[in-house]
This record gives sequence, structure tokens and C-alpha cells, in this order.
Amino acid sequence: MDARSIEVVSIELTLLETLVKPIKDRADVLAQDYERFLTTTRLVLSPITTDILRTAASLRADLNLKTPDAIHAATALRTGCSQLITNDADFRKITSLDVVILKELL
Repeated sequence: MDARSIEVVSIELTLLETLVKPIKDRADVLAQDYERFLTTTRLVLSPITTDILRTAASLRADLNLKTPDAIHAATALRTGCSQLITNDADFRKITSLDVVILKELL
């Protein structure tokens, strides 16, 4: 990512999901570090648009994905991601995405 050989895209929802545990644990410095990484690096945080929400609704209806997962998948589809990297095998239900499961690589 820093070498600019790849573009890493996530969605603004990632900020919410990443901050919950440190906030719950009152780990303010960790929460600040996570937020700084997500908002000041070359990582692209895509906004949640109505097009993404419509696509997510279809994915949720067709594949019974959880709402946050449907939003992540819709973002990958709408932004043209070449791979979706995750540890959640449910994303494999989306045959139009190349899903990489991290734990399978180890």
C-alpha cells in the first residue's frame, strides 16, 4: 500500500467496527491509533452511498448476509475491487468476488 503498488479500499463502516472494542475496553490510545491509521494512511475509506446500500440490500436478500457484511461486499463490488480479503467464509457466497480467506493462507 505504501509503495503504491496496490490500492487498499475499505468503507467508512470499518472505522465504527474497529473502534468498538478499544472504546469498550477504555483503551483510548489504541482507539486513537486505529483511527489515525484508518484516516491518515493511503487506505481509501469509501463513503456509504445509496448505490452501495441498494447493492447491499440485494446481497442481503439474495444471500442472507449480515448487514455489515453486505455493505462491505457491496463496496467491493461497486468500487471494482479485485480481491476481498477477510476471515469470513460467508463472503464466498458472492461468486462475482475473488475472496481471500486470511486464515487459509497461514
